[in-house]
Amino acid sequence: MILFKKLTRATVVVLSAISSFTSANEMEITAIKQVISENSKRHTYSGNVRIAFAHGNLSTKSSRASFQKGKTVMEGDVEIMLSNAIAKTQRVTFIPSQQGLVAEMDQVTFTYK
Repeated sequence: MILFKKLTRATVVVLSAISSFTSANEMEITAIKQVISENSKRHTYSGNVRIAFAHGNLSTKSSRASFQKGKTVMEGDVEIMLSNAIAKTQRVTFIPSQQGLVAEMDQVTFTYK
C-alpha cells in the first residue's frame, strides 16, 4: 500500500496558501494506486482507499445512507464536498476516530477547484 500523506498535505497547503482555505480539510490518503490528471485538478485513488480527515466536519450527499454498527454507509453517486474540492465515489463507509473521521472506499476521484 502506498502512502500519499506528503503529496496530499502539500497539495492542501499549496491550495490553502493560494485560496486561503482553512486546515479543516487536512487529510491523509492511503491507496494502492494514484492517477493525477495532466492539469493536476483531478486525482483518482483506487484500491483499499482510506482517507483520514483531521476534522469530521464534512458535507456529503448520496442516493442512500444507512447506519451499521456505529458506521455510516453511503451509496449511489456519493459526493464529499470540501472547500477546495469535490470527491466522488459510488460507496463509502465513514468511521468515527479519535482524530476525526475515516472514510473507506474502493475508488474515489477528487476534482480540485
